Amino acid sequence: MFLRDFVRRCAEKFAPDTAYIDADRRSTWAEMHRRSSRLTRAMQDFGVGKGVRTAILSHNRIEVAEHWFACLKGGAVRAGLNWRYSTREMLHVIRDCDARAIFIEAQCAASLADHFEELAAEGRILIGFGGPHDLPIDYEKLIAGTEAAPDLPELDEDGLGAIGYTSGTTGNPKGVLLSHRNLITSLVFNNMVNGYTKQDVRIYVTNPAGININTMCMNMITGMTTVLENFNAERFLDKIEEHRVTTVTVVPTMLRRIVDDVKAGNWDISSLRQVCYGTMPATPALIRDAYDTLGCEFLNRYGVSESTGAIALLDDVGHQQALAGEPDLLRSVGRTMPHADLQIRDEDGNELPRGELGLVWIGGDTVMQGYLNLPELNAGTVFGKWLKTGDFGRMDERGYVFLGDRQHNMIVTGGFNVYPNAVENAIAEYRGVAEVAVFGMPHEQWGEAVVAAVTVAAGADVTIEALQQHCRAAVSKFEVPKHIAIIPALPRGNTDKVDKRAIQTMFAQPGMLPWSIEKETT
Repeated sequence: MFLRDFVRRCAEKFAPDTAYIDADRRSTWAEMHRRSSRLTRAMQDFGVGKGVRTAILSHNRIEVAEHWFACLKGGAVRAGLNWRYSTREMLHVIRDCDARAIFIEAQCAASLADHFEELAAEGRILIGFGGPHDLPIDYEKLIAGTEAAPDLPELDEDGLGAIGYTSGTTGNPKGVLLSHRNLITSLVFNNMVNGYTKQDVRIYVTNPAGININTMCMNMITGMTTVLENFNAERFLDKIEEHRVTTVTVVPTMLRRIVDDVKAGNWDISSLRQVCYGTMPATPALIRDAYDTLGCEFLNRYGVSESTGAIALLDDVGHQQALAGEPDLLRSVGRTMPHADLQIRDEDGNELPRGELGLVWIGGDTVMQGYLNLPELNAGTVFGKWLKTGDFGRMDERGYVFLGDRQHNMIVTGGFNVYPNAVENAIAEYRGVAEVAVFGMPHEQWGEAVVAAVTVAAGADVTIEALQQHCRAAVSKFEVPKHIAIIPALPRGNTDKVDKRAIQTMFAQPGMLPWSIEKETT
């Protein structure tokens, strides 16, 4: 069985029911099936058949799901272009995966417009949609002009289904090779543990590039309705109220904005039964605030692009246990989900006893096949059905996983290892702190110094001196930041995560750190 079978079955069982809502547009399951089949046929007529790569550049729109369904039906390999990418990164992805057909939303066209001629000269087919455009082929005309049924080639579970590019914060985006087995296993089990049903109405606001296409199309398993939106906190709450949304998936930065707006506004969000969050650490302070404000269930999911998404879950029972007297559980990403394995290993790959800190390894049928065109990196990352991640973590006796930090984020100061999220959690507990990022900066005496950049909630009275005093009482001496700065906003990357490299670049500027000022003076 393949994901394309679920598209057909939803169309058969739920033909008149709404599959997607996109602003004032709605598409039923019957329409999604019909239009994606026509698109499959059109792509096949262009030579974009089984195993051929196709890319799409778009915000959240119904056409993104149609394109994905079309790829699944014909066996074409989908690659998403993140609209937050630079032009250089977009061109890298197109050429790295050798996309034959590129679908481009009109409002994103400017990012590639200067390169349309050279892309066409390379034999790539350019298709525009979502508004007026100057691209050679129009999406709607393409579908309208195609009536023949598509070919449905035989597929292999281990055949390539998608290439999910990473965020590119450590260089060029890397192409994560995902098989049909990876994709269906992740989608079915994530639906199961989230408890989704046909009656749910889900709002999807995160970027549809990368493996997020699987998350955007969760509804093909149950037939539930999905509302597509590009995140804006107030509009997000309007949509929950308008469509009686029952479940949402957000990153912690979005959750912070939602909580603040609910406190300040007057929305009827009584339909909301569940909030899923993940992709980056959420502070216990934020989760407690969210529980008090939103009054629904919470799920914390952990996974990486290379594991086709979530493989561990702190469910609502775990959250309730934390609030009822086990607060440390809010620092956990939960226990491994049924379809996956997780081990904590040392640098030599040996499994460590429970409670010891080491590197997180993920196993199972959702582990990627490897990175595209990066054999040396693959040799140190993928070991059969096991994936060596860059995350530090530990597992307690009950199987709860506590992440330390990303390996490249660890700070070594005066010979001590400091995991930034431990310090971030401590600072976030201080009343009035909105967001915090902790990172290392070069220091002549300590090698690296712990530095914190903090944003403050509107109207809050927070001083650097008070934060320093709070840290001295909350963390070990070597973890106390050598410098704390209050800034207007934290820089963000392509997936709305805090971009620590950008922050480090900011603080590397002359005069940003007290020891750099001292050095300049002397």
